[in-house]
Amino acid sequence: MKFTRRQFLRCAAGAAAAVIVAACAPANAEPTPPDIVYGQDVCDTCGMIISDPKFASALVLEDGSALKFDDLGDMFVHHMDHPNLKVRAWFVHDYASEQWIRGETAVYVAGESIRAPMNGGLVAFAERASAEQFAGNLPEAQILTFDEARAHVHMRVHGQARTLKASRTFRASTN
Repeated sequence: MKFTRRQFLRCAAGAAAAVIVAACAPANAEPTPPDIVYGQDVCDTCGMIISDPKFASALVLEDGSALKFDDLGDMFVHHMDHPNLKVRAWFVHDYASEQWIRGETAVYVAGESIRAPMNGGLVAFAERASAEQFAGNLPEAQILTFDEARAHVHMRVHGQARTLKASRTFRASTN
């Protein structure tokens, strides 16, 4: 098929208009959570298969790439281990509905009896009332904000490291 000059110019003008419209689109569009193929995708921290949406989480970075995790604690640990990551958005699942929600606005419940994939003992909720209801069934539960949840994981990781180091030191001195 041969184009006439007029047809060619119309196509070229249409293509140029599409490029201009795309370039003018807001670059700051809201980030969206990544797709996770449960039972196939692996956690970017521990390498385990991500199988339970209730605990799955993700980071969307400034460059648009995403990191996926099988446990909320793994997401926080990964960021702790890689503090130079430029995170654009944190995503977690609401424990009750399994819907993606923004991690920065979620309400977290921490408790030793919460059986998360990596034993992180942490779940997220979109609403404080749901978190309080869930926590009411766990005698040791704490309700946390995003920053408190990050601090909780940080203390848990470093607290375990100190405990392990202290127990190794104690065992070595008793041998």
